[in-house]
Amino acid sequence: HRGPPPPASIDPDKPARRPFGGRLGDPSHRVTRATGDDGEDASGAGEENITAAEAARRANSAINVKKGGGARRADSTDAVATFLTRRFGIAGGLAWLGVLTFGVVSEQLKTRREVREARENTKDVANAKEVTTASGLRYTDLRVGGGEMPRNGYLLAANIAATIDGTGDVVLDTRKTNRQVIFTFGKPQGPFTAGVMEAVGGMRQGGRRIVVVPAALGFGDEGARLQDGTVPAGATVRYDVELTRVSVPPS
Repeated sequence: HRGPPPPASIDPDKPARRPFGGRLGDPSHRVTRATGDDGEDASGAGEENITAAEAARRANSAINVKKGGGARRADSTDAVATFLTRRFGIAGGLAWLGVLTFGVVSEQLKTRREVREARENTKDVANAKEVTTASGLRYTDLRVGGGEMPRNGYLLAANIAATIDGTGDVVLDTRKTNRQVIFTFGKPQGPFTAGVMEAVGGMRQGGRRIVVVPAALGFGDEGARLQDGTVPAGATVRYDVELTRVSVPPS
């Protein structure tokens, strides 16, 4: 009977080796990986020699891709800047930067001018009279705005107070919380019923209007729960609407 073979002697002067050869921690250690014709792993389909450092780099790249990393797709401004830089050198890139800067500054100046003009052209209404539209909506202008008029898809900001006509119960008041309501014109949502949209459509930025919305143009026979109270079924709602901002939506 033969016993187990004696253990191999360990020489402290010799570096430890991996089971498949190569020194531990040696970045030049080469890894053999079987690959197919399409580059995918496939046993016996071919071999590709890569270093351990390269294998680690590829692994990290794969993790980044899985996490949503990877190269960012160039947008239109990147493409133009790249073309001009390659075609005309650094001067072309700087010229394009100047164009972009000019566009940003021009838009800021345009916005400031519009705000100033809206403020200057806004006028309070003396002896305001109530107007009734063909749909049955009633409104009274307290202040006529001097800014932009809403269009479908525009973003609007407004201070709104809504009460139940006849009882005076408050169901919404943005001034109490000092938080204006932001909404898209042309899309009835929340307190902005078809009647409110009709009334706001005739206003300009900076204007203020009292609007009386019958149930048929409001919440109908279902009623609604708003921020500060409940609109009963079939109720007429009185709104105090101050249109503070009319903006073209970002493209």
